Amino acid sequence: MSFDISAVVSQLGDEAIAQAGEPVGLNKDQSVRVAHAFATHAGLGNAQMIQAVAADTGLDEEVVAAMLKKLIEVGRDKVMEDTGINAAIDNTKQEAMAALQNAGGGLMGRLFGRK
Repeated sequence: MSFDISAVVSQLGDEAIAQAGEPVGLNKDQSVRVAHAFATHAGLGNAQMIQAVAADTGLDEEVVAAMLKKLIEVGRDKVMEDTGINAAIDNTKQEAMAALQNAGGGLMGRLFGRK
C-alpha cells in the first residue's frame, strides 16, 4: 500500500497543516508551503522528495523530513477518524473488557461458592 501525500495535503486543509508544522518549528505559511511542495513532488521517492522540497522551500532537509513525518501521522489519524476505525477499535476494547469482567465474575463465583 502506498501513501499518497498529495491526497493527504488536499484533505487536511491549511489549518491542520499549520498545526502539524508547529512541533517542527514551522509557522503556518512555511507549513503550507512545505506541504504543497510535497504534493507537487509526490511521485518521487522519500529521499528525492525531501531534497526537492528542501530546494523549493529553502528549508533544511531535516526540517522537511520532520514535516513529512508529521503530515503522515496527521494523515493517518484523519483516515482512522474519518473511516470510523478509531470508534471500532474502542468498541472492540469495551466489548472485550466486558466479556472479561463477565467471565471473571462467573469464575470467581464458582471458586468462592457463589452463583
